[in-house]
Amino acid sequence: MATATEVSGERLAGLARYGSVYLADEVESTNDYALGLARKGKTAIVIANRQTRGRGRFRRRWFSDDKSLCASLLFISAPDFPKPSLLVHLAGLALSRAVEQTSGVSTQIRWPNDIIVGDRKLAGILCEGRGTAVATGIGVNVNQESFPAELPDAISLRMATGREWDRFYLFENFLREMLAGIGRIGGSDPASLLAEVKQRSSIIHHRVEVRTLLRKHVGTVVDLDSEGRIVLRTDSGRLVVLGAGDVRRLR
Repeated sequence: MATATEVSGERLAGLARYGSVYLADEVESTNDYALGLARKGKTAIVIANRQTRGRGRFRRRWFSDDKSLCASLLFISAPDFPKPSLLVHLAGLALSRAVEQTSGVSTQIRWPNDIIVGDRKLAGILCEGRGTAVATGIGVNVNQESFPAELPDAISLRMATGREWDRFYLFENFLREMLAGIGRIGGSDPASLLAEVKQRSSIIHHRVEVRTLLRKHVGTVVDLDSEGRIVLRTDSGRLVVLGAGDVRRLR
């Protein structure tokens, strides 16, 4: 299997259509590396074979190895760039589509930033900003045959399909979908984006538990609002709008 420093010339040329490409065998975090390139003022693509300090939301450690896709896309935002609250949803939709285009595996989006197969986690997304620079990092389980015991809910494309996949082809599909989505939305009404996200959502119209930093909410997700926040009807009948939290679907 190719490493990040062994990408074919053809695949590298495909990736380079979307920005300056930076390849590394190992970095602490592809998002940190990408944000460090912000001074260049250009769209940049960072791909690493391994991350030593990869993270998800709330700075949780993100598992990765050399069979993962660990990559970040750096933008220098402009006035018509999508709002940060919508960018993670745009990335989720782009990654969900890219996985299906690459492998045929059907996926869902678990609000706000996980891609799942069935009820198992395939990928995560982390969007972070620094000034006018915005990094969108993705971690996808691609060719693992198994995971550590502490990750019982993880799944890879290989586990789902029984075969290996080209990580860089998957990433190229993601870049194409991501850039096309940004071009469509810009500063316009995000309703069309959110309508597609809702179609792929694993929690819309389901009863869930949402844990925030301060409390726990239990109820049914009835909608996403115009900023991508979930609208939850609690068991007491009250409507609550939540912009962040850990979601667990209840049976």
